Amino acid sequence: MTNFRISALLLALSPLWVSASVSAEELNQVDPVSAIDAKLTEKNSDIERISETQVSAAEKLKELQNNNSKLVREGEELKAKRNRAKSALDKQYSRLLEDPETDLISFQKSYQDAWAAVKENQSAQLDNQQAINESEIHLSQIKQKQARLNNELANLKELKVEARVKRIATELRESAVLETSYTTTCASTMTLGECTAQGKYLTNQKAVQTFKSQLLEQLTESTLAKQNLQGVQLNIHVQDSQPIKSGFSGNNSYFMQMQAQLQAKPEAIAACNLLNVSTRYCLTGSDAAVSNKNNKQWANVTVRSDQYNDSVTINGIKYGSTPLQVALPSGRHQVTVSKQGYESYNRTVTINGSDTIWVKLLPNKES
Repeated sequence: MTNFRISALLLALSPLWVSASVSAEELNQVDPVSAIDAKLTEKNSDIERISETQVSAAEKLKELQNNNSKLVREGEELKAKRNRAKSALDKQYSRLLEDPETDLISFQKSYQDAWAAVKENQSAQLDNQQAINESEIHLSQIKQKQARLNNELANLKELKVEARVKRIATELRESAVLETSYTTTCASTMTLGECTAQGKYLTNQKAVQTFKSQLLEQLTESTLAKQNLQGVQLNIHVQDSQPIKSGFSGNNSYFMQMQAQLQAKPEAIAACNLLNVSTRYCLTGSDAAVSNKNNKQWANVTVRSDQYNDSVTINGIKYGSTPLQVALPSGRHQVTVSKQGYESYNRTVTINGSDTIWVKLLPNKES
C-alpha cells in the first residue's frame, strides 16, 4: 500500500518540497509549449497563405512571359508585313515614272497601316515587359517573405523543443512524501536489528520504485518518456524516512510501514533523453552543478548468474534468486551469490549508475 501523504514533521523538514510544488502549479497555469503550439499553427497558416499567393504570382508571371513571346512573334510577322508593303510601294513609285496615272494611295495606306501595327506591337511589348518586371519584383518579395516565415517557423520549432525540455526537466525535479508498507521474510539466524534493517531497507526501496513510477506517470509527455526510459538516470533521493508501524506476523514475516520523503534529481541530460532530442538542449553552463554527496542516489542494478535456484545477499539482506533487479544507492555494496555445491561469489562492488552484475559460480572443489 502506497499513498501520497504529508506529515507535519516532514513538512517542517522539507521547505524545498513546498516551494517546488508551488512552482509546478504556477507552471501548469501557463504552458509555454501550448503557447508556442498556437504560434506554430498561426505561422503555418501564414506560410500556407503566402504559398498560395506565390503560386498565383508565379502563374501570372508565366502568363505574362507567354504573352511576351506571343507579342515578339507577332512583331516579327508585322515587320515582315511592313517590309512587304514598303516593297510594293517602292514598285509603284517606279511605275509612276513610266505612268503618271499610277495609283499610290492604296499602297501608301497599306504601308502606313503596317507601320502603325508594328508600333502598336512595340508599345504592347514595352507595356508587357514592364508588367513582367513588376511581376518579377512582386514574386521576389513573396519569396523573401516565404523565406522569412520559414525561418520564423524553424525558430519556433527550436523554441518548442527547448520549452518541452524545460517543462519535463521541471516536472522531473519533484518531491513527495510516500507512505509505504512492505512484508519481508527474515532468516532464522538474523537478529532483531538485522531483520529491522532489512525491512527498512526493502521498504525504502519499494518507496523509490513507487515514486519513480508515479513521477513518470504524471509527466506531460508520459508515454514518450516511458518509451525512452532505458538508461536514463532519474537519481531518486531518499531525503528522510520514519517508521510508522512494524512487527512480526508469523513464519518469520516482518511487516513495516514507513513514511519517506523522496526527491528526484535527474542527470543533466535526462529530459533530452526522455524526449529523444539532442542533448545540446540540456547541456548548459548551469547544469554543471554537482549533486550533494550526502543524498542517496539510487540506481537500478540487475544481478544474473549462470545457475538456477541460487541465493543473492546484498549488504547482509537476502533478496532471493537470480535474475534479480534491485534499486541500490550509489556507493560500495557487498554482493554475495551462493548455491549449495558451488563456491560463493563474494565481492564488493561500486555502484555509480544502473548496471548489471554477471556472476559465474564455480563447482565446490570439495564436492
